[in-house]
Amino acid sequence: MTVTRVLCLGVIVNADRLRQYNGKSHEHSNKLEKQTFYNFQIYTATERYQELGKDEDAYAEQTERYSDLQSAIDCMLSDCGFKLPADMQGMLF
Repeated sequence: MTVTRVLCLGVIVNADRLRQYNGKSHEHSNKLEKQTFYNFQIYTATERYQELGKDEDAYAEQTERYSDLQSAIDCMLSDCGFKLPADMQGMLF
């Protein structure tokens, strides 16, 4: 039996998804580039696709930079310029 886990993280600004980090659960096609792939995917809202009236998740790049939830979160935080405190555990108390 094969178990497929779906992972979807996103950065949302004004109800638009700017970035979305998906698991390896489905095939994606970039229609303008005539590209199709089945892999982990990072969706990016692009001006090119938006001007044509496409959804924010119309363009994606395949990646091998993450393979589970924690590494996807780390990837998203790094890509989006977030800096985490060195001692996050100490901040809880």
